[in-house]
Amino acid sequence: MNLENQELLFSIFHDGGLEDIRDTVDGIECTIDIMYLAELINPRCRGIIVKLIYPAELYLEDVDTSETIRDFKELNKLDIEILKAQVNEDKVKVFCSINGGQSFGYLNVKASEIYIYDPERNLVSLETLKTICNHYWDGFSKNAR
Repeated sequence: MNLENQELLFSIFHDGGLEDIRDTVDGIECTIDIMYLAELINPRCRGIIVKLIYPAELYLEDVDTSETIRDFKELNKLDIEILKAQVNEDKVKVFCSINGGQSFGYLNVKASEIYIYDPERNLVSLETLKTICNHYWDGFSKNAR
């Protein structure tokens, strides 16, 4: 997945919470708690699993304190909500709210490849995710009228 598609992926996850970050044999996994989108993939689902394939990085830079947090146990203690993503050099920087807006930071994401799964470990393509997201927001805007 190229950087522009990685940026798109994390933009789709706007308002989603980052949870359960963990190392795996071949990368880093986390769950994005974004129920409205996950339920459209599978009605029994609440989140979407994202797997970053090595070489990979995932760390948070707090904009207020300039602290960099790389420890997944520490990151998992925070309530991190995805707000906006942008490509920055060789990675995607994801602007996030931390602990309900008490602070803000940039989640730095770098991976040779990214895979997306539903909680039952069914692979979900970026194109499918994009279609589902567009369908949701089209329906949302029609219902708002």
